[in-house]
Amino acid sequence: MDRAPPSPASEPRRRTGGRSARVVNDVLDATLDLLARVGYARLTFDAVAERAGVSKTTVYRRWPSKPDLVRPALLRLVDVFPKARDTGTLRGDLVELARVRLLDDTRQRARAIALMRANVGVLDDAELQALGRLVTERANQPIVAAVERGIARGELPPGTDPALVIEPIYATLQFHVFLRSEEPSLAYVEQLVDLVLAGARAGAAVRRTGA
Repeated sequence: MDRAPPSPASEPRRRTGGRSARVVNDVLDATLDLLARVGYARLTFDAVAERAGVSKTTVYRRWPSKPDLVRPALLRLVDVFPKARDTGTLRGDLVELARVRLLDDTRQRARAIALMRANVGVLDDAELQALGRLVTERANQPIVAAVERGIARGELPPGTDPALVIEPIYATLQFHVFLRSEEPSLAYVEQLVDLVLAGARAGAAVRRTGA
């Protein structure tokens, strides 16, 4: 005799989020903490599992390799960057993005400095380079969008390469913040943005054939 299908009330409930989400959060946090303490080369699954309070099997099951584990941890760090508002001008957007990322958010800045210093000796590692490119691309998306808005508004010439606007500004600021542990003033940020935009407005950042 066939059995009647179980009613919805009699079926076991499936957990959504809950513990699984907490495990992901704890493991990625532990990964970031250890990256900042011991660096990529010395990061181990044993240490991550111990710090997160889970088994090593739990970590391996979801993240089977070190790049698989470090990638979402670093992207998670980028995704919690403070969101800058659209100010209506390219100059305002670039100053605002620098302010909220490098001047105002002291906790994330301290973590980024620790990550940089812990890994400076292995920056030529191919795996770490690939991860760095991915994280930089994600982090730069709002800045590229700001430059593209500026081009669309006619603030910069058509054909301007966003990278040639972004890199001189943010590489300079990151040098001061991450390597020299200095906090540039807002006036310095504004002057740096003005300097780069003056050249970009004159066409210095327009893509050139063969460049």
